[in-house]
Amino acid sequence: MSTLQELKQEADELGLSYAKNVSANKLQEKIELFYESQETSGPALEEVVAKEKEKPKSSAEKKLSDKIAAARAKAEETRIVTIIDNDQRVNNQTTTCTVNCSNEYFDLGTIILPLNEKIEVRMGHLKTLEQVQIPLHMRDNKTGLSTVKMRPRYTISYENV
Repeated sequence: MSTLQELKQEADELGLSYAKNVSANKLQEKIELFYESQETSGPALEEVVAKEKEKPKSSAEKKLSDKIAAARAKAEETRIVTIIDNDQRVNNQTTTCTVNCSNEYFDLGTIILPLNEKIEVRMGHLKTLEQVQIPLHMRDNKTGLSTVKMRPRYTISYENV
């Protein structure tokens, strides 16, 4: 019984939780697992991560990282534009639009852009704005019913530089 008491005392000192009726073997395993997890964290884990970074990349990984770098560089290019909101359903006094450019490889962030003014904007944000569509309800003269067509929400006028 003294070993079980010692194991419980050690588990309490380590901050481990255990059942009241735990066996000595189970408690010993739990304590060993705790010590193993401590060995694989901190400096030991940093060592493993450093070794992984030092490993040479395969050609497929290099191609992917090159494509990602090229896509990011293209998205970060800037253009001078005027953005016009085509949505008449919202207040006509709207003066800004919010756009986010992010994907699984990089994030250019969320920005608030003024409308109807010449501004410099990253191409990634502009490409996102170009993809926004809104419904336009139009009357079908043949049936007399309404049909829905999708149209771009924003008109983007590019300045020639």
